[in-house]
Amino acid sequence: MAQSLITGKVVDMETGKAIAGATVTNLNSREATSTDSLGIFRLKRPQSSNNFLFRALGYKNLRTPAVLDSLPDSIAWIIELDPDENAIETITITHRGKYSNRNNKAVELIDLVIRHKHQNRLTGKDSLQFQQYDKLKFGFVDPKPTIRKGILDLKFLFQNIDTLSQPGKKLLAMYQEESNAHVYGKRNPSKFKKQIYSQKKTEFDQRYINNPNIQEFMNYMFQQVDVYDESIYLLNKQFLSPIADNGKLYYKYYVVDTIFNKEGYFIKLDFEPRNTQDLLFSGTLEISMDGSYAVKQANLKLSRNANVNWIKEAEIKFHYRKDASGVMLSDTTKTFFTLGVGKSETLFAERFSINDSYKLNAAFPTGVFQGAPVEVLTTADEVVPERPVALNIYENKTYENIETLNNKKSFKSMLAVGYLIAQGYYNLGMFELGPLEYLYSRNNIEGNRFRLGGRTTQLLTDKAYFEGYLAYGSDDARFKYFLKSAVTLNGKSVVNFPAHYLEASVQNDILEPGMQISYLKGDSFFRSIRSNRPTKWFDTRGYQLQHVIEFGNHVSVTSGFTHMDRQTVGDLRLESSADPNQLLTNISTNEVQVDLRWAPYEKFYYRNLTRNTIKEKHPVFNLKYTHSLDGFWNSNYKYEKLVASASKRFFLNQLGFADVRLVGGKIWGTLPYPLLEIPNLRQKDDRHKIDFDMMNSMEFVADQYVKFSIDHELQGFLFNKIPLIKKLNLREVWGAQMFYGKLSDRNNPYLSDEVVHFDRDADGQLLTYVLDRAPYWEGTVGIDNILNVLKVEYVKRLTYEDAPRARGDRFRVSININF
Repeated sequence: MAQSLITGKVVDMETGKAIAGATVTNLNSREATSTDSLGIFRLKRPQSSNNFLFRALGYKNLRTPAVLDSLPDSIAWIIELDPDENAIETITITHRGKYSNRNNKAVELIDLVIRHKHQNRLTGKDSLQFQQYDKLKFGFVDPKPTIRKGILDLKFLFQNIDTLSQPGKKLLAMYQEESNAHVYGKRNPSKFKKQIYSQKKTEFDQRYINNPNIQEFMNYMFQQVDVYDESIYLLNKQFLSPIADNGKLYYKYYVVDTIFNKEGYFIKLDFEPRNTQDLLFSGTLEISMDGSYAVKQANLKLSRNANVNWIKEAEIKFHYRKDASGVMLSDTTKTFFTLGVGKSETLFAERFSINDSYKLNAAFPTGVFQGAPVEVLTTADEVVPERPVALNIYENKTYENIETLNNKKSFKSMLAVGYLIAQGYYNLGMFELGPLEYLYSRNNIEGNRFRLGGRTTQLLTDKAYFEGYLAYGSDDARFKYFLKSAVTLNGKSVVNFPAHYLEASVQNDILEPGMQISYLKGDSFFRSIRSNRPTKWFDTRGYQLQHVIEFGNHVSVTSGFTHMDRQTVGDLRLESSADPNQLLTNISTNEVQVDLRWAPYEKFYYRNLTRNTIKEKHPVFNLKYTHSLDGFWNSNYKYEKLVASASKRFFLNQLGFADVRLVGGKIWGTLPYPLLEIPNLRQKDDRHKIDFDMMNSMEFVADQYVKFSIDHELQGFLFNKIPLIKKLNLREVWGAQMFYGKLSDRNNPYLSDEVVHFDRDADGQLLTYVLDRAPYWEGTVGIDNILNVLKVEYVKRLTYEDAPRARGDRFRVSININF
């Protein structure tokens, strides 16, 4: 192998010092590599005389021919690069004694930077266009030799250990993604568009790995960032920028260098956190002194003591370059992380972005801002990426290595086991069985309940899907079933946004009063052992037909028809409020529904033919209207329902983030209370779901109501300030849930003789009440990140504590793994 490579060293022409990270490109073959920490590079020996290009940040490009016979085998080919910037003329060294913001020149300069941020950041431009190249990698750091000898037989991977990308580290990439995009932005009105016209990425067996999920997750956790952002979002956390509006409260600043070069006059600042436990950086800034106070360069390193799990090293480098008009524009951004348990580094993630070909105040292409803000063109996978910096020999090999790995039977077996544990489904190719936690449960009607379910996968088709289950109870000795199917109406996937499909469901099972048709209806093993598990049931037969259409602006419309026939079962008694001896044993309803949903900038995690919303800062709104069809299919109930809901995650900089949900509704009509609002009913998962942990099943009912919840994670903001405690990296959590509702006289069994009385438990106590004096509240306080994995919460009922069967408080322990 050594005989087929040429070896050389790139040094500074003036100082003779090695230049790490310089790019070496064979212009004839287009093969390229980078120098390591010693300035040394190795490249495939050409077959004939070739031209080479040497590039490094801060140096002039060098293009030189190389004659094959003159290329040495040893490190004797020395390449000298001429610095592109003049030497520093003035250096100011400051003594870091007692720190104060008063009369501090560095703080005065940061004030000027903050004051001019709006005109220097990209989003502050009236209109701009540029090209963006983006490369994202993830893999192992210095993988152990024992791995290659295991049952997976990974010897071929270890022939691709990258020693060039990050000087001093050995990297084995397992995921790599490249893309080219056109980016457009304007300020008034504020609009953004990114069109990805070329992309290439590694992919795994789609039976077990949803490849778009990897791409979405990596891009979510390691987002493209800018030093001008108030908070820099990484690893699902917010790290305060050193030039944030309130940065002076959290950072210390020092003037260290004054720089004069052909680009102008710059002042170099060092900054460091006042509290090393907070989510802050340390590093350097170079500020332009031409009156714009724009950032020329920024190097941000995560504080070693920051309250972040498993991060061993984190560094972000920003570089900005003046255009012909003197405007400072983002040039390159590089993010590098290493992760691991204990003191060792195990995993790495790297993102490298280059922006070029800027156009300011140019006319936009017609209709460019239509559709989703980030759009991947249908031909993107067919276009070879344009690389402003060539891949090195190891990066080039990554795509081929992952393809080889996918064909190994041992690797497929490992994925199957991991999928069963993580997702609860056993994959059979075109069909998968599960979920695992629903195989067995127990309730007071069925006794031991056994259930076998499953769903189709995209290997069968992504134009339709089927899911269903068959269940059997040992006590009632009968079978129950559920089946749902959807078929696309636009010839595309039934799940990928924007979707358009027709969906039908049928269910024959016992359901809680108030519950709608659902696949995951609450019969999981863990639900069946909860203290507030349901004890009252309807034997239900339900049919539903829905039409779903989504639009590119993230507005969707769901319309449908639902018929449900409910028979009382067990000890559920619905006594007439006019005559206690008369029982209501059957409730049949027919409903037509229209649900309008708006989720601006929504992104998803996909799992085969299902998807979940990624929680970001953007809100989600729903407005649902329901109208009954009485006098049809055994139904004689006339009513209308209207429900409005909204949810949003608020990012609060150093105070962490808070999830807020608000739901309000009203029901018109005279109805038995199981058809009204029962607040602690666990419907199918949605963004607006509010769980009342201390509320008993069927405890409250209303026909006009409002629900509110807030869950706040402070990310250690308070604990980080307490001596000794701060070393434990604990994090504070708190939350509150509220329900307030009223029951109209026509639906109140104590005032109306047209409805049914509330049922009682085995001891004769009422199960259901009407809120009569104040909202129902419960609150939560807790400590998260105990030993990096545990969350302990204290949950207390704050109102209606004197109600029969009321539980005052409890402790809740859960596993919560997060950075």
